[in-house]
Amino acid sequence: MMKRTNKLNISSMKLKIVIILLFLTQIGLSQGFKSGVLIGFVASQVDGDEWGGYNKVGLQAGGYSRFLFNEKWNLSVELKYIQKGSLHNDKEDPYSYFRIRLNYAEIPVLLNYQMNKRFGFGVGGSYGQLINAGVDDANGSISESQLNYRMMDINAIVAVKYLLNEHFWMDIKVAYSFLSITNTTPYQYNNLVSFGLAYEI
Repeated sequence: MMKRTNKLNISSMKLKIVIILLFLTQIGLSQGFKSGVLIGFVASQVDGDEWGGYNKVGLQAGGYSRFLFNEKWNLSVELKYIQKGSLHNDKEDPYSYFRIRLNYAEIPVLLNYQMNKRFGFGVGGSYGQLINAGVDDANGSISESQLNYRMMDINAIVAVKYLLNEHFWMDIKVAYSFLSITNTTPYQYNNLVSFGLAYEI
C-alpha cells in the first residue's frame, strides 16, 4: 500500500526542488550553458489497468538547463511538475468510468543532437517522485489506503525538438516506465506522449 507522505517529507521535497531550480538558473547564466522555462500538456495512459488509449490529459511545467558540448551536441536537465495517469469514460456505459491521477516532480536528463537549424532529437531517462495519487471509478474515489503506487517512477524518453526562433522551441517526448509504478500485481506502467513549449534565455 502507498504510504501517506507526512508534512515534513513534503516540505523537504519542496526545499530540494527550489534548490535545484536555483541551481539550474545559475548554471544557465554560465558560459557553455543555456536555461529556460517550459510548459505544455501530456496525453497518457497506464499499461496494465485494463483500459487503453491516451485519454488522460494533464499539464507539465518547469525549468531546464542545457550544457553545450558543441554546436551539435548538448545535455539537457529539466525539473518539472507533470501529471500522468489514465482515463476511461464511456458515455454509453457510465458504470465503467475509471480514472488514475498521478502527479510527479520529475527530473528528465537527455542527450540531444541538433540535426540542423530547426530539428533535433534526444534520448535519455527521467526520475519522478510521486507527489500524490488518486483513483476514481463509478462509485467515487477509492480510499488512499487501498492504493499501492510506488513513490518513484523511472522512465525511458525519446524526444523530437523543433526550434521556432532564437528563444522559442517546441518538442514532443515519448516516455515509458522502466519499472512498474505499482508495488504489487497487477503491475502497471506509465505510457505517455508530452507536448512542450519552451522559452530559452
